Amino acid sequence: MRNIVKYGFTTLLLSVNISASAEVVHSLDQINPKMHSQDGKANFAKEMNGNTLPNEFGSDFWSTQTALKPSDIINIIAPQYKNDKWSLVGMKAWPGQKDRYIVVACSTKIKKEILDKYQENSCSYEVDPRDKIIVAVLDYDGSGMPKLAAEPYIETVASDENGYVNNDNGDELEKSAFNLKNRDDGVVVGNLQNLDFAHYQVNPQTLAFGIRYGAEVGYLGGNASNQSMTLFAIMQGKLRPILKTDMYHFVNIAGEWHNDGTRDHDITEEEYILSFLPHQTNGFYDIKYTQKGTKSKKSKIYRWNNQKLYYQ
Repeated sequence: MRNIVKYGFTTLLLSVNISASAEVVHSLDQINPKMHSQDGKANFAKEMNGNTLPNEFGSDFWSTQTALKPSDIINIIAPQYKNDKWSLVGMKAWPGQKDRYIVVACSTKIKKEILDKYQENSCSYEVDPRDKIIVAVLDYDGSGMPKLAAEPYIETVASDENGYVNNDNGDELEKSAFNLKNRDDGVVVGNLQNLDFAHYQVNPQTLAFGIRYGAEVGYLGGNASNQSMTLFAIMQGKLRPILKTDMYHFVNIAGEWHNDGTRDHDITEEEYILSFLPHQTNGFYDIKYTQKGTKSKKSKIYRWNNQKLYYQ
């Protein structure tokens, strides 16, 4: 198999409802029904059956809702890069935020024929590493041109042909809002997967949104995937990443063959959740990070750092 990438409040759980689980199924077609995560199911079906994933970043916005073109948006969020090749320019309404939209754009250096065949409307390192990732917030009432609500987040991180960031350069790793470890313990800049619009109210005045991204590794007869999430919020006139954490792990390891040609598969899922707590540190709600479904109930508390403008 090829490598794939893929408050006093009542505590608010912000995640998919799945529990940590580990079990053995006796054939490949039994894996998907045993999975709990809807994102995990969709990604597994895409790899096994070639299913199309939902449009999670709004790359269909241009053909269905507006006379705006992707080039118009690039000219607003990053005019200095208007001549780049863009594998993804998506625009999606931010639920509950009137006339406010999230834009995610990824550029690439690959040839157009390869881009059209393999990476159109994606932000992936399967074929070739992207060149830049831009995340922006725009105000748009449907007339004229959108306006920036804050300075966009623009990331350019050097990586090799497989998306791996130079492990010897810690500064480069720190620059990426989207790096994570895959199941082979390699550091990669993950494939962007979807926007997360759960109600991430980090303080009474500030609402954040999440971007989920992942990395998958294919094995002989199995695969493993990791997913992380980065929260973004507008701080001091700039869109900034304010928290990055692991959210989901899935492992499928092929085992014993049966006489009918099917094969055992050991599968494991782990889901992590964020809970906003009533206590504030430096004016921001503390965030509790917990693995769901474990008896040990081990957890971590993230607290706001005023100097770094980041949860630690």
